[in-house]
Amino acid sequence: MCKVGVAYGEELLLYSFPHGHPMKSDRVKAFFRLIRETDNIKFVKPKKADDEIIKLFHSPKYIEYVKEMSESGLGYLDYGDTPAFKGIYEASAYIVGTTVKLVDLIMKGEIEHGFNPMAGLHHARRESAAGFCVFNDIAVAIEYLRKKYNVKRILYVDIDAHHGDGVYYSYEADPDVYILDVHQRGIYPLSGYEYERGAGAARGTKVNVPLDYGADDEELMDAIESNIEFMRSSGAEIVILQSGCDGLYEDPLTGLCYTIEGIAKAGSIVHEISHEISSGRLLILGGGGYYAEGTARGWFNLLSEISKGL
Repeated sequence: MCKVGVAYGEELLLYSFPHGHPMKSDRVKAFFRLIRETDNIKFVKPKKADDEIIKLFHSPKYIEYVKEMSESGLGYLDYGDTPAFKGIYEASAYIVGTTVKLVDLIMKGEIEHGFNPMAGLHHARRESAAGFCVFNDIAVAIEYLRKKYNVKRILYVDIDAHHGDGVYYSYEADPDVYILDVHQRGIYPLSGYEYERGAGAARGTKVNVPLDYGADDEELMDAIESNIEFMRSSGAEIVILQSGCDGLYEDPLTGLCYTIEGIAKAGSIVHEISHEISSGRLLILGGGGYYAEGTARGWFNLLSEISKGL
């Protein structure tokens, strides 16, 4: 049976936008209710990242800008998707710090797999917020793995309905970060085309699979299964899975038709790959999902599947 650590604590509920915004903490609350009584889970207390950790990816100027906006609580951090609110810096720092804490637990062998439900903020860039994402905890984790643990190869798999542009374009020319991104075609951020396979020396280390409106579990599984050899070829020392559940058929913001069983099955393949190539080191991040109960069930089913072990 696999050792699974799940981030659990009220600090992760702080990242919740006001005034009817779709990114709310209700989905994490619903997940906490499901996971609370689960056996064989190690609950991990959230941790706030300091600026030195956040600076592994983000610029000092941008971090200061987020702090200023956090104090005023007014306006937007981007062009209109990501509103400021009082305390948004602290809320974002908890997401980054908790993801990094799970990295430490995985790399030290205290857990095999770690899950942060409020993480996977894959749209944020080094200098800017975007698409509900303030700090890119995925990119911070990649840089932390390199700096602290001298990790050379990383495999990043993203099944969120939206393309993980903040990760893809930050590492497009990096041959040591392998990326498989399965997403819906033609929606925000209007990127992640089939021909985008990496740049320069990294050409061939990236795969984008855009799916058409209405794509279901069968098409999701085909996208994952047809790239098993690609994932194996990464030789990664750790696998990061962004397990966004906004591809579920109930989700109000997208047009995919996944079920919770489909998401769990896709995640279980990535889980198996992690055991094949990286001794089971697997970091899972919640990502998107805007139908709270469905998202919570999707995450819960995925964790139930992988916690059974191999």
